[in-house]
This record gives sequence, structure tokens and C-alpha cells, in this order.
Amino acid sequence: MKARTLFAGLLMLAALLPGTALAVLNVGDQAPDFDIPDTAWVNHHLTEWRGKVVLLQFWQQF
Repeated sequence: MKARTLFAGLLMLAALLPGTALAVLNVGDQAPDFDIPDTAWVNHHLTEWRGKVVLLQFWQQF
């Protein structure tokens, strides 16, 4: 069941990022820009942190 939920989540992510989620990226390629809300629901763009190390943590609450 968890694998099915994970697959559904990845499928939804691919639908939200058309054209970029299925693109082939190689080591050293620039990451595609996207926006994501923080815990206060303020959207941030990946380009805001250009040149810095960014760690994205995705989790699911049960």
C-alpha cells in the first residue's frame, strides 16, 4: 500500500511539473526552477537560493 501511495505522489508531482519532471538531467545540469510553499504557505522559488546548497525534505504525515 505504501508503494502505491508513493507512486501516486510521484505521478502527481510529474503532473504538476509538465515538461520538467520527465526531462533527463545529468550531473552538473542546472535544476529546473519551481516554487514550493513553506510551513507558513509562502511560496519560494528555487532561483532565490541560486549559488547556495538547498536541501529539500518531502514527508508524508499519517
